[in-house]
Amino acid sequence: MKTPLALSTMLLLAACGESPEASGEEGAVPTDTTLAIILADLHLADARAETTGEPLDSLRALAFAHHGTDSVAVERRLREHSEQPEDVSALFGAVQDILRRPTTQTP
Repeated sequence: MKTPLALSTMLLLAACGESPEASGEEGAVPTDTTLAIILADLHLADARAETTGEPLDSLRALAFAHHGTDSVAVERRLREHSEQPEDVSALFGAVQDILRRPTTQTP
């Protein structure tokens, strides 16, 4: 079940990514822990856009800005991981763990 999530996330990032020239400057390259959090946030942004009709690009831009990075840096990091299947499995296991955590509701 992890593979479809991994592949769909990588394809979605590749499809939505800007070229370095288009973004102006490159964002920080995320660590593995931060990358898992970013991917979880992007998954939640996708779900929110799907259920509310909010623009996906805006939600993704907010997620990248929140983490101080951009789609180019995240995509680069995912490509590095794609060369090591064990890394991809561990990364997406971490994403699933993040998504399974109970959420706290704010008033």
